[in-house]
Amino acid sequence: MKTKFFIASAVALVTIACQKEQPTQFEVASPEGVNKISFSLESGAPSYSVTHGEKTVLNPSKLGFVFKNADSLNTNFEIAGIKERTFDDTWEQVWGEKKEIRNNYNELVVELQEKDEAKRKLNIEFRAFDDGVAFRYVFPEQGIKDSIFIMDELTTFNLKDDGKAWWIPAYGEQRYEYLFNNDPVSTLDTVHTPLTIESKSGLSLSFHEANLVDFASTTLAHTEGTTLKTDLVPWADGVKVRTTESFKTPWRTIQIGEKPTDLITSYLILNLNEPNKIEDTSWIKPFKYLGIWWAMHIGKYTFWEGEKQGATTKHAKEYIDFAEKVDIDHLLIEGWNKGWTPDWYKNAMHQFSFTKEADNFDLEEVTDYAKRHNVRIIGYHEPGS
Repeated sequence: MKTKFFIASAVALVTIACQKEQPTQFEVASPEGVNKISFSLESGAPSYSVTHGEKTVLNPSKLGFVFKNADSLNTNFEIAGIKERTFDDTWEQVWGEKKEIRNNYNELVVELQEKDEAKRKLNIEFRAFDDGVAFRYVFPEQGIKDSIFIMDELTTFNLKDDGKAWWIPAYGEQRYEYLFNNDPVSTLDTVHTPLTIESKSGLSLSFHEANLVDFASTTLAHTEGTTLKTDLVPWADGVKVRTTESFKTPWRTIQIGEKPTDLITSYLILNLNEPNKIEDTSWIKPFKYLGIWWAMHIGKYTFWEGEKQGATTKHAKEYIDFAEKVDIDHLLIEGWNKGWTPDWYKNAMHQFSFTKEADNFDLEEVTDYAKRHNVRIIGYHEPGS
C-alpha cells in the first residue's frame, strides 16, 4: 500500500507541474525602488502599469501596433523570453548645466511571439530610473522581406489621476510655436510632447520621447477619461512609418517627480539618447542668447514693416541693453530684412532680400551698438522654402 501511494503521489506531482502555466506578469523597479513598471500578458494581449512608491501613476495601459490592411500586432502573444540587467555608469556632457551625468537603471526585456503560424516577434524594453521610467518596442529582423507600413501605434497612458496639464495643440499651423495652455488632462484634445502634468496625486509628470531616429514623432491624443494615446505624425497618405525588415521605436518616457523642480534636474531623456559620436568637440562653444522673435509669434509684434514691427533699431537697442544687464552675450534678430509681409509664406521665395534692411532697422547702427555693449548679433534668415 505504501508503494502504491508513493507512485500515485509522484504521478500527481508530475501532472500538476506539467499543467502549471508560464508566468505572465513581471516587474522591474528603479535602483532605489522608487519607480516600478509592471508588465502583464492577459489573454495574449500585453499591457503595462507604473507606480511611484505607494502611488499608482498609470493603470494597466495597452501596447502594440496596427500594420497595413488592418493587420494588428497587439494580441495572441506568448512570452518567448525574459531578460533583466542593471546598468550604472557616469558620462561627461559636451556642454550643459551639469558636467557629469549618472546613468543608472534596471532593465526588463520582454520577448513576445505570436501563437499563430506567422509567429512574429516583438520585444518590449522597459527601463526604470529613480527619476522616471521608459520603454520602447523592438521589432527584430525575422525574415520579413516586404515593406512594413505602420498605420498606428496602440500605446496608451492610462493615468490613475486627473491633473493640470501644460500643453500646446498638435497639428497646428505653427507646430511648436504657441503659448502653453493649462487645463485638466480629461479635457485635452491632441497635444504635443513634452506634456507636463501636475497630478492630483501630488506628483509632477512629464511625457515625452527620446532617441527619435528614423521614426515618426509622437503626439498624445486624449481618448476618454484620463487616458492618452500615442498618435504618430503621419505621412500625407496616412501611413505613420515606412520601414523594412525591422524597426526600433523611440523611447516613450515618463519623468516622475515629487515636486515640479525634480523634472528640471532629471536627465532621463539625455540618458536614453545615443552617446555623442563627435570625436573632437573643442569647436563647440555654447552661449546664451535673447531673441527679437517670440513676441512676433504671439502677436505682440509683426515680422513685417509697420506700426508693430518687431525688428527695429529702437527695439534692438532695448534688447541689447537688457542682454548686457543680465549677462547674456548674444542677441538673435529675426525679421530684420526686406520681404516680410502677412503673406510671406506664400511669396517668400520670390520677395525676400538677404542684403537689404527693413524700414526702421539700421544694421550697422545696431551691430556697432551691440559691440560697444559686449553683445554679439545673430542675424536670422528665413529661406521660405
